[in-house]
Amino acid sequence: MAWRARRVVPILAGTLTLARVASAQTEVAATLTVLAGPVARVPAGVNAPEPGVSGMNLLEGGRIRTGAGSIALITFLNGSTVTVLPESQVTVKQTSLERGTSGMRLFIHAGRVWARVVQAAGSRSVLTLESNDYSATARDGLIGAERGAEGFVCWTRRGVMTIDNRVGQREAVLMAAQRAWARPGWPVTPEPFVAGTSTLTVESSGPVVPFLQMPDGRVSAGFLAEDVEVNHVFGSLTASRGAQRFIVEVPAGTEGDYTLILTGVGAGPFTARVSTRYAGFRVSKHELAGEARPGERQVTRIAQQVKGDDPRTARVIGTSVEGLRVLDGDDPAAVVAAPRRAPRVN
Repeated sequence: MAWRARRVVPILAGTLTLARVASAQTEVAATLTVLAGPVARVPAGVNAPEPGVSGMNLLEGGRIRTGAGSIALITFLNGSTVTVLPESQVTVKQTSLERGTSGMRLFIHAGRVWARVVQAAGSRSVLTLESNDYSATARDGLIGAERGAEGFVCWTRRGVMTIDNRVGQREAVLMAAQRAWARPGWPVTPEPFVAGTSTLTVESSGPVVPFLQMPDGRVSAGFLAEDVEVNHVFGSLTASRGAQRFIVEVPAGTEGDYTLILTGVGAGPFTARVSTRYAGFRVSKHELAGEARPGERQVTRIAQQVKGDDPRTARVIGTSVEGLRVLDGDDPAAVVAAPRRAPRVN
C-alpha cells in the first residue's frame, strides 16, 4: 500500500551549484530559501525591503527579516546553513577565504538562528554568530544564538563553540550540549542545553537513513542519503554512530504527526527504534523492522500526544507509530545545503 506525503517542493543547493554562481558573481555570499513565508530581503545599501524568494543571492551586507510564523534558510557557499527563525532579523556581515579558511559571519539584530556548520573539501570553515557585544564561533557542528532583551545566548548541540567579547577576549568555551548567556558585566558560564523537556529520537541500524519532518511540515532534520544531512530544527541532533547507524533527535513538545521517512542506501534488513522521553525519562519505545532496497523510501506517522501549551515544557504523554509503507509520490520537505558525511557520535 502506498502512502503520499505532504507536497513540498525540494530544493537542492549543492556546493557545485553555488560555486558556479560564485564564479559568475564573486560578491555573492550566500543564497536564500524561504521555508515559510513571507520573508523580506533588504539588499546591502538599500533601506526598502523586498519580498524574499527562494534562490535569491545574498551579498555581503544583505539583511533578512522574518515575521511571525516565517522561516528563512541562508546557505553559504561551502554548504553551511543558517535557519532564521520567526520574528528575527540578521545581516550577512562578512565572508572571506584566506589561507584555506572560509570565514562566515552573521550579525543578529534580533531573534534566533540555528546553524549547521560544515567543512568543505580542501578548506576549513568558520561560522561566527554575533551581536554588538559578543560573538560565538564554531568550526563544525550544530549551533545557535539568540539576541533578545535579556542579552545574547548561545547553544551548541554538536561541536565546540567559543564566545568572545567585543574586543576579542575569550569569555567561554562551550562543549556539545551546552549553552551560555552573555551579558556585559556578568560572567559567561556554560550550563547544560536542553531544547525541550520532551524529545523524540529515531535510531536506525542497517542500510537505511532516517529523516524526520516536524508536524508543521516546514522544517525537518535527518538524512536523505548517507552523506546528505538536513537540520533545520532548533535544538535537534543529527549524527552517525558508526557504519549504517544513524540518530535523529528532535524536540517533541508539539502535539501532532511527525513524519518518519527511511531511505534505503543498500539492500538488506534494518531496524528503526523510535523512543520518546520527558525530562530524560523514557515514556515510550517502538521498533520498526523491514527490508531495505536502494533508493526506496518507506514512511510512517508518529503521533504525539502532549500535555501543556508551551512546546519547550510540554510533557509527552502518549505516542503511537503506524506500520511502515512505501512512499509513493513527492520527496520529503527538505532543503539540502550540501552533501556531507555525518560525524560519528560515540
